[in-house]
Amino acid sequence: MFIEIIVLPREDDDRSPKRRPARASAKASPPAPEKRGRAELAQAWRDEGKAFHGAVLEFIKAQHLLGAVKWMSEPGLLPQVTLVASDRVLEKLQSEPRFAAGRSLSMTLQT
Repeated sequence: MFIEIIVLPREDDDRSPKRRPARASAKASPPAPEKRGRAELAQAWRDEGKAFHGAVLEFIKAQHLLGAVKWMSEPGLLPQVTLVASDRVLEKLQSEPRFAAGRSLSMTLQT
């Protein structure tokens, strides 16, 4: 049986935003964010999405699971991959520390 799987990069505690101390110095201001245009940001996001898609695909190939994948989404602006694959693929992706994978919600609509 094939299921729909969503794969995202696993968030590390090191990459998550840190809380500031309650009494931060008024003189210390955060550094100004780097100014980049929309085209540059979109290209950076596309590159990140493509790199993540490649990492998922390489993992699936290395685990010899390509035959258990029926469909895989194309790379986009987000580091996210959607698969239609077997339960075994989901189990392997969930055991990989680089990925956070889960089953998408299925809905049955009555008309």
